Amino acid sequence: MSLYHEPNNDLQALLCLKLHLSDPSGRLSSWNNSLQFCSWLGVTCSKRHPSRVVAPNLGSLDLNGQIPPCISNLTFLTRIHMPNNQLSGQIPAELGQLRKLQYLNLRSNNIGGIIPNTLASCFNLQIIDMSSLAYLGLGVNSLGGEIPNDIGYTLPRISTLIIQGNQLRGGIPTSLANSTNLQVIDLHQNAFSGLIPSFGTLPDLIELNLGKNRLEAGDWSFLSSLTNCSQLQKLYLDGNILDGALPSYIEGLSKSLEVLLLNANKISGSIPSGIKNLRNLKLFHMEQSLLSGNLPHSLGELPNLFVLSLSQNRLCGSIPPSFEDNNLSGSIPQALGNCKNLEMLNLSCNNFNGSIPKQLFTLSTLSEGLDLSHNQLYGQIPQEIGGLINLSLLNISSNKLIGQIPSSLGECVHLESLHMERNLLDGRIPESFITLRGIIEIDLSQNNLSGKIPEFFDSFTSIMCLNLSFNNLEGPVPTSGIFQNAREVFIQLFKLDQLGAPKSFIAECEVLRNTRHRNLVKVITACSTFNPTGRLVGPRGSIGYIAPEYGYGRKISREGDIYSYGIIILELLTGKRPTDEMFNVSLSLHKFILDPNIIPNLEDNDMSNSLEHENHATVRMMSNIMRIAKLGLSCSVETPKDRPTMQDVYAEVIAIKEDLCN
Repeated sequence: MSLYHEPNNDLQALLCLKLHLSDPSGRLSSWNNSLQFCSWLGVTCSKRHPSRVVAPNLGSLDLNGQIPPCISNLTFLTRIHMPNNQLSGQIPAELGQLRKLQYLNLRSNNIGGIIPNTLASCFNLQIIDMSSLAYLGLGVNSLGGEIPNDIGYTLPRISTLIIQGNQLRGGIPTSLANSTNLQVIDLHQNAFSGLIPSFGTLPDLIELNLGKNRLEAGDWSFLSSLTNCSQLQKLYLDGNILDGALPSYIEGLSKSLEVLLLNANKISGSIPSGIKNLRNLKLFHMEQSLLSGNLPHSLGELPNLFVLSLSQNRLCGSIPPSFEDNNLSGSIPQALGNCKNLEMLNLSCNNFNGSIPKQLFTLSTLSEGLDLSHNQLYGQIPQEIGGLINLSLLNISSNKLIGQIPSSLGECVHLESLHMERNLLDGRIPESFITLRGIIEIDLSQNNLSGKIPEFFDSFTSIMCLNLSFNNLEGPVPTSGIFQNAREVFIQLFKLDQLGAPKSFIAECEVLRNTRHRNLVKVITACSTFNPTGRLVGPRGSIGYIAPEYGYGRKISREGDIYSYGIIILELLTGKRPTDEMFNVSLSLHKFILDPNIIPNLEDNDMSNSLEHENHATVRMMSNIMRIAKLGLSCSVETPKDRPTMQDVYAEVIAIKEDLCN
């Protein structure tokens, strides 16, 4: 009887393997002399041959020791999975006897030596994954030597080859082009040299990573061959010694290409205009090269490009106009977290969706600003945001973010500008904000925040603008600091039927009376008095500014404040107070401004024709005056239900401001 059919052969091989491994955590305690080895931790047996072991799955068990040659006695093995341990020594040459082996994963260990030539005998081997084999976090140990020249012929079924982060040298075997099932080739961060071979016979190739070696381009024929790899998505050739001009046939690379890294080489000349054909390109790096000439306008025609790095070259000229407008969509890639030297990231005014990747918040180098505003981002703000310890500007406004403001934001002690308005955030304003002593402006408006206004805001000596409007805040308004000085404060507190609310509202009125809005006009409020029972006694405030419905006993409302705001706008435009002697029962400020002799009708044909002869600045100014007049009129109509909402008023004011500032 053949020894291969004796179940005890597998038992003895497993016990031999255990003998050569150190198991400080005791995870292999079930490995003993019992014949039931198929029930041992990490041991998988064949369904067709129940007494034969097909896989030891021993990943992340904190194992020490070496892989012994006796593992080759497990002749039915199809899979060896032992990553994320502390294995040392060399890969035993006897592995080449495992003719059924399809998968070998020894990554993240401390294995050294060379890759044995005998692995080429594993005809069924599909995956060799030895990435970072020499790195355990305490130093670099590497596999040396060369990859066998005939690896592509002897491993025709291999689909993933990852041997990064070692000290492998010599040329990349041209025989790899014969392994037509290859999808991923990752040989970066080794010492490979010579010409890059052609890979055009690999139709399923998705990723080719040859970065950080000593490879040469030659006549760039390898790049021409890659135009046949229609599935290619990632191409890394950075950190080599590629030289010469970038050939025009780069435009023929896969339309699926998303990442192209050519930086830190000796590539000269200009960027081919045909780069615009790579419509799905997202990351394009060519910094630290010898590029010259002008930037091609076609770079601005890449609709999905959001990282373009061309620093440390010899480029000249101006930035093409095609770079001005973008409409990027999809999710923000996590790979941006790998840009460890990034100081400023502005992805605003696009159509990005999905959640904010927490990897962005590991970039402690971000100091100038992070602007993700005016997108379609949703979900909660990751707690990892506290990792932006050097950030001075954060703008995530105008998205669809939900949940509470992370308390970890208080760790961003260098923040000077914080914009989180126009989202769906709820909960309280974090007490951790007390550490933001250098903050200059905070805008948390148009959310669903609740609770009290933190008292520590009045101790911030640098703050110039605080906008908490359009939330659900309640309680007393602080009366010192920014709330007392003539700086910008926007607050909305309208829970007047609650205990203590009238007093709070009166305090707010007093604060707002001493506040200047955009340094243009004093805020005049329509305040109502309450008796101790909370019942409205009667209207009080500046005559002419209070809403007419208050005279009929109506409670204070947002509509009433809208009316008062409209009257202020009309006063600014006409220079006349609503209490002017010219106004009476039949003529009010609202009716006065409707006179076409006072404010011409924007829709009037004569008005439009006259504006055609004015310069653009005058036309823009007159157009916005008309918009302001219309806003004042719509706010000051007599019927409350016909007035615009506060959100509509706010949006229109901001739109007018932005139009005037552009």
